[in-house]
Amino acid sequence: MRYLAARLLLLLPTLFGVVTAVFLVIHLIPGDPVEAMLGETAVAAEKDALRRELGLDRPLLAQYGGYLAALARGDLGASISTRQPVLGEIAARWPATLELAVAALLLAAVTAVPLGVLAAARRGGALDNATLFFSLIGVAVPSFWLGPLLIIVFSIGLAWLPVSGREGIASLILPAVTLGAGMAAILLRLTRSAVLEAAEDDYIRAARARGLPEWRVYLKHALGNALLPVVTMMGLQLGALLSGTVITETIFSWPGVGRLMIEAIERRDYPLVQGCVLNIALCYVFANFAVDIIYAWLDPRIRLER
Repeated sequence: MRYLAARLLLLLPTLFGVVTAVFLVIHLIPGDPVEAMLGETAVAAEKDALRRELGLDRPLLAQYGGYLAALARGDLGASISTRQPVLGEIAARWPATLELAVAALLLAAVTAVPLGVLAAARRGGALDNATLFFSLIGVAVPSFWLGPLLIIVFSIGLAWLPVSGREGIASLILPAVTLGAGMAAILLRLTRSAVLEAAEDDYIRAARARGLPEWRVYLKHALGNALLPVVTMMGLQLGALLSGTVITETIFSWPGVGRLMIEAIERRDYPLVQGCVLNIALCYVFANFAVDIIYAWLDPRIRLER
């Protein structure tokens, strides 16, 4: 409980810093957002009316105070294009992004962790070399190239899977593979390295000396102590996924938060863009907080040091 309380106390200034940074980034970038939304042909009266509606006619410090007060009430403003609350717009897209993120993360973990352990156990062998080769390809191939390639092969060529949209499990496969391939490659190499490092420790030699089979030595002893860096990477990757997989959601027309942000930028919807950016930042913060808690659960020494 003491460890959890300490992490919560550290979380508060982090959240304050993130909220402040998002406000400053949105408000201090060059250009007039009102002119960008209405265009140069808009008359001065229309620009002044929109500027008053958004509160941009007030001093920056007053805008910041109003922004914090609205956030405390859970109010992110209203969308310019739909006139709906920004929080409701983002919340409506969250299930789709969560579904895609969890599917990609599970795909990466189920593929990468067992292969990483097997590659470490067969170091220098054919399986090890093959997994390293394919992981290198997975890291090198960008999602904006892999996604269209999968569509050409499996949707257009073979007609096995739908091209886009969110209509059942079949439409989830290609976006999840596109999103999870690079993550799986990173996790595979990290798992292999962490297991190989753990396999050099004395307790592994002691386990072998007791006559334990190799599969049990690696799965129960080496992997258990190599999970910390793997969990860290998975937590950071999950934060990136939940923040809105902009490229993948755009390629597959997946109705998630990432696609919502692209639509808001295209419509020049200033409050909605600000809400989406804040959502991205908060996802990273809470993903890191979750990793800290999981750390303490996996390794009690961490929380005992606090």
